[in-house]
Amino acid sequence: MRKLFSKDKDGQSIIEFAVLLPIMLMVLFGITEFGRAIMVKNVLHTAAREGARLAVVSDSTSAHGRVLEVLNAANVTPTEVSILYMVPARKVEVTIKTDFDVLSGGILDPFMGTFELKGKTVMRLEG
Repeated sequence: MRKLFSKDKDGQSIIEFAVLLPIMLMVLFGITEFGRAIMVKNVLHTAAREGARLAVVSDSTSAHGRVLEVLNAANVTPTEVSILYMVPARKVEVTIKTDFDVLSGGILDPFMGTFELKGKTVMRLEG
């Protein structure tokens, strides 16, 4: 006896794969870009902390050089590096900004594109 609704379903899995593949790729690229953004943010905070520590015990010229050294080691190009001495409060503030470019080959550009990341550290002056 033949089954009533037994139709040939050979192409069904190919169509399902074709429909779900772009969604799965967007999720994969999104996870990758989010991880890269977290890494760059961590590098910015590390460079700001290194610069602030050197600015506290030394001068702003060597602190600026140390910030650039840390950023160059991680291949991050800053758009702005500022070292601000707050004399009445006896603090140093180091702020670093960079533009984060999404490298997903145009897949996530409409959603993410380019955006700014910032790292900032404030330390008390010694002495």
